[in-house]
Amino acid sequence: MISHLPMSSYKKRVDRVQNHLVEKGTSGLFVSNPYNIFYMTGLFHFPTERPIALFVPQKGEPIFFIPIMELEEAKRVTIFKDIRHYFEYPGPIHPIDWMVDEIKGEYSNLSNISLDSGSHELFTQIKERFNGVSISFDSIVHTIRLTKDSEEIELLKNAAIYADFIVKSGMDIAEPGISELELLQEMSNRTLSKMVFDLDEVILVPGGPAGGLVPSGDRTAMPHALPSAKKLQKGETQILSCGANVGGYRVECERTCFIGDVSQEQEKVFNVMAEAQQMAIEAMRPGMTCAEVDSVALDHIRKAGYGKYLLHRTGHGKGLEEHEAPWIDEGDHTVLQPGMVLSSEPGIYIEGFSGFRHSDTVVVTDNEPLILTKFPRSIEELIIK
Repeated sequence: MISHLPMSSYKKRVDRVQNHLVEKGTSGLFVSNPYNIFYMTGLFHFPTERPIALFVPQKGEPIFFIPIMELEEAKRVTIFKDIRHYFEYPGPIHPIDWMVDEIKGEYSNLSNISLDSGSHELFTQIKERFNGVSISFDSIVHTIRLTKDSEEIELLKNAAIYADFIVKSGMDIAEPGISELELLQEMSNRTLSKMVFDLDEVILVPGGPAGGLVPSGDRTAMPHALPSAKKLQKGETQILSCGANVGGYRVECERTCFIGDVSQEQEKVFNVMAEAQQMAIEAMRPGMTCAEVDSVALDHIRKAGYGKYLLHRTGHGKGLEEHEAPWIDEGDHTVLQPGMVLSSEPGIYIEGFSGFRHSDTVVVTDNEPLILTKFPRSIEELIIK
């Protein structure tokens, strides 16, 4: 089972960016978004006030800029020959100013530079420091990240094993009297132990290797209710909203479960949610737009009479980030393509009663949608006894 991408993946990504720069006539790309840094370099780290950046010139060797505390790891895990470091932030010279000066010293014929992202403050700072070089934004790295290659999908398939496992652990552990916090801690510990045993490397990205949210009772009507000291009770709904990552790539698996008994009203709403989720999965095919998939799922819920209990879109992209583009929402008209990886998670949330949401991670293919997460979805298999 692979647990990280080969070094060759990062060379391919740099080549794709450089080909794009040639086509656009851009002198170079300044990459600073933390997740784009993960994507382009393989250096996973906790982003702080200390900036990390990669300068990709149209031709030639990229320059990787890092604080000295990351130097040893950068030499170990990245492909870059030119790694330059600064001591500390803010330093006698601001690290961004130092980076610009280093780039100008290396490349004297720059005419235009693109930034992958950043604030107005960062844009202004870089523009003023380059002094005379045209500065713009270019989303090429985000665009490349929209579709995953076979190696990325293999990591996502492996992550799905642990996303399923943590949900199963939650069902095995959950019982009346245990608190949400205790439940989450134990199911996360079991999953992490399995990952350490199975994998040659576990990458601790922001958010951790495995975890999630575990609201119970009427707290399930809050989609992102944080774990609390509330204790589970018989007859309540329990949502296990879980995920795991392998090699930095994240998969989510979420299930609406029931502790002991299931009422007729719980079953009725559950069935509408489950139908909408399956309809969204089946619609995740090349040529469909994100907005169309969103409409398929949410319109089904509206027609069933639960429209006023909708609190969010149908889903979002999955990859290095927990939530990333494209967005399965009425405002996103991105056309689905093979290799896109999406969540399908329409939910119904009735305040004072219960919330209902499944989520699966789905790969858009040339044929049928490929569901990576395999944990059972039927109500009969989701009763915690």
